[in-house]
Amino acid sequence: MTSHQNQNKNQLSVALISLGCPKNLVDSEIILGIFADKKYLLTPRMDEADIVVVNTCAFLKSARREAREVINDVIRWKKRSSGKLIIAGCLVQYYGEKAPEIFPEADILLGVGKYGELPELLEELHSSERGDTRLRGKKSPRFPFHSIFPRRISTPGHYAYLRISDGCDNRCSYCLIPELRGRYQEKSRNMLISEAQRLVDHGVREIILIAQDTSYYNFSPGKVGGLSSLLEVLNGIQGLDWIRILYAHPRHIDRHLLQTIAECDKVCPYLDIPLQHINDRILDKMGRNITRAGIEDILQQARELVEGISIRTTMMVGFPGEGEDEFTELVDFVLAQRFEHLGVFQYSPEDGTAACRYGSGVNELHANRRREKLMEIQQEISTERLNRLRGMVIPVIVDAPYPETGSPLMVGRGIFQAPEIDGIVVVEGDGLRPGQMVEVMITDSSEYDLYGVKEKLSQLR
Repeated sequence: MTSHQNQNKNQLSVALISLGCPKNLVDSEIILGIFADKKYLLTPRMDEADIVVVNTCAFLKSARREAREVINDVIRWKKRSSGKLIIAGCLVQYYGEKAPEIFPEADILLGVGKYGELPELLEELHSSERGDTRLRGKKSPRFPFHSIFPRRISTPGHYAYLRISDGCDNRCSYCLIPELRGRYQEKSRNMLISEAQRLVDHGVREIILIAQDTSYYNFSPGKVGGLSSLLEVLNGIQGLDWIRILYAHPRHIDRHLLQTIAECDKVCPYLDIPLQHINDRILDKMGRNITRAGIEDILQQARELVEGISIRTTMMVGFPGEGEDEFTELVDFVLAQRFEHLGVFQYSPEDGTAACRYGSGVNELHANRRREKLMEIQQEISTERLNRLRGMVIPVIVDAPYPETGSPLMVGRGIFQAPEIDGIVVVEGDGLRPGQMVEVMITDSSEYDLYGVKEKLSQLR
């Protein structure tokens, strides 16, 4: 995940493959930081590595299938080399005590939150002929989330994720996260401020707050503080331009949080609120602990209090009991709300979740049809919204060169776009570099992306 250096004979090299969400990516960055701290060389290429780490996701069947495919690729590498394989993360946690027999080729099995044990396990690995395959699974407690570990950022240097909590106490009926990552635990405000300052000192200009439920941070119903208090302090960090919030459960969003977003000039007018559905009966079966009326109230307050806010959400189709009437209600809701960004997932029954007792859900063919219909609606909404930006000048943070070889264009994002999950702004202009903040005249648009030219006389920084 960093450029390979000239390898010293006494130094071992490691490559890491990170699967899943940004929360998992932070774990991967900590694992890389531990290796770097122990003087391993880091390489993005498996064929240059002595050790390959696969940090896995197990949230859905599709994620577990992807993880197994990647692991099989690495096992083939291992068989034709003298390398070592470390499997880490949620898949190890998912299989628990069965993990050693499922992955006999692994030299180390590292469960969720077990990266603090990695230095000791590496010593054991290198002091024996093959190493001791170790299980760090469900029965072994996690390292406290407030423990301090080194971290090697793998995102472009101008933005980074700040994970403010781990685990979850919401217990949505379809979700494996509490089983995989445990109960909710959060970092102290002082630790987060210190971590954010270190990121900014190393060139980060956009910090993206992540957790399974960011809005639950230090949450207490009816009391001022919580996430708002953290945002207010982060907003005062010199050299930081943008603060973005992902994964906010609607039940824990209150008026004070929305007012804080509106008042803090560095907090992006952007909120990721996974809603999942809108029908009250389905919401109840999902264990979301909020009603349609509560959701609509939060959305109305957000649009009234935060000028120009962009709202991202995700919806789930095919949940057990979702008939045509419930789906039609969801369609009408999406049409009425006209979300700036929307993703749709098909329900996946997961063993160990409460929703399994409801049955397998809607027929896969029908669920896929519903997903496609919602995405077609969202594509039209997004196309119309972006078309209205033509001729306007917007601030853009430059992320990277345009992927087409030899192209003079750069890829960036507006304040209403999170990396990886939202669209991009393709920018034309001289002297552009990653991390630069510039003003861009929008000249064209597509369904999800914008195209523009850097304003010559109004470069920000």
